[in-house]
Amino acid sequence: MTTDSRADRFVRELGELKIPDPAAGRPRFWVRLGVVLMVVGGVLAITAYATSHGTRDPLVQRDAITLGLGGITAAVVGAALFLRYSLTGFLRFWMARQSFDLALLGDRLVEPVNGGELVAATPVAEKSASITAEPSSDTAVSSDTDTDTAAKATVSS
Repeated sequence: MTTDSRADRFVRELGELKIPDPAAGRPRFWVRLGVVLMVVGGVLAITAYATSHGTRDPLVQRDAITLGLGGITAAVVGAALFLRYSLTGFLRFWMARQSFDLALLGDRLVEPVNGGELVAATPVAEKSASITAEPSSDTAVSSDTDTDTAAKATVSS
């Protein structure tokens, strides 16, 4: 077994995955741009609606409808940008945590034996059954009691 701790090994494996560093600031820019587009698009759509209903001139109404559709489009694009980059950060953390938990589970299920050979670990229930099946040598027990203890251990396992 190496002297690296699990945390050091985890950091090294993350480096090998070539996941971009979220601290670079680029995702933060896109999240902010998405929020700005959602707000500006909503304001533009509401203003265009008020303008189109405040006049009887068909040319101004058509211009307001076009601006309103542009505002709705900007809001939808902003929502898509916001969701994409905010979920990316969350899912990146989730994937790293899931990977760490699976590696920890794998370390628990497989334990190294002398010589470097990997052997599946024995469950705790089997270990406790094998401990109770062995008679203790420090107490004097009659042969009838040994037979009863062995029978109980066989039934319990």
